Amino acid sequence: MSCHECSSERGFARIAWALGLVALLVACGGSPPAATEEVLETELVVEPLTPDATDEVLLEHLLAIERQGVVSAELVRHFPDLDRERAYRLQRMRLERKEATDARVGWKIGWSRQTDPRVSIDPVFGHILMSNVYQPGQPVPTDGFVNGQALVEAEVAVWLNQDLPGPAVTRDDVMGAIQEVGGVIELLNPRVGADGEATYTHDHGIADNVFHIGVMFGDQRAPAGEIDWAGERVSLEVNGEARAEGRMSYVMGRDPVQGVVWIANELLKYGYQLRAGDVVITGTVVKPPPIGAGDAARLTYSTLGTVELLVAEGGE
Repeated sequence: MSCHECSSERGFARIAWALGLVALLVACGGSPPAATEEVLETELVVEPLTPDATDEVLLEHLLAIERQGVVSAELVRHFPDLDRERAYRLQRMRLERKEATDARVGWKIGWSRQTDPRVSIDPVFGHILMSNVYQPGQPVPTDGFVNGQALVEAEVAVWLNQDLPGPAVTRDDVMGAIQEVGGVIELLNPRVGADGEATYTHDHGIADNVFHIGVMFGDQRAPAGEIDWAGERVSLEVNGEARAEGRMSYVMGRDPVQGVVWIANELLKYGYQLRAGDVVITGTVVKPPPIGAGDAARLTYSTLGTVELLVAEGGE
């Protein structure tokens, strides 16, 4: 690589994190953040991809940018038309690699927020590992954050006590399989960004496990029959300042139950199924603001209590 090419790669990498965050916020309906000097100084230190890269090479690239907490446009640049089947294959390879030393505890739904049912959505799923579950009351380290920041999403978590094999799972099936329901904060941030010519698609996000970083579950739980699924509301504060609010009817344009119906039937297409003991988080109902070291986030639900998360000072 020439000096000019090397400089160009570094220049792109310095703005990649900002592009990725802008893209995700826009996708979630938020506003782009102002660029900072810290963002501009982030450098990508992984090998670039080529259009003929194998799935194994793509997986190593995705795992590397996750470890480094940076954003790469390489996947979008060389695979602008990545299809859904390959995207989920890459996600499966990622899960299988990590399950050698970790355990999957559940699933997450992304891009399920539908504030206007007349506007179509394209939901996707990812997985949650035990190592990505934060312990209540303990400061969250910035490991896995992108350039020291993460986005805060307000969601509902559903715990199952029965298997829900697709492809014809109904709402009644889901209601009968729910053991309990609770509030949950999900932290995420994009690690796949645009390259200035092509933007990332949901399929690029799938390959990166829908940008998942970690979750904090609330202590308060309730049985399914006690939840006003469409009426439940949640407000989000960051450092004591009100930042967003939403209602559970935004999930799939109906409620979180509909989210579980969708993922139960969708998983089967890719060789999975919901099983007793799984937890499903059904997608954010708010526009997610960013947090970093020393910040505190608090969700307040109508009936599901509160969920509080503190990011450790200095990321420790």
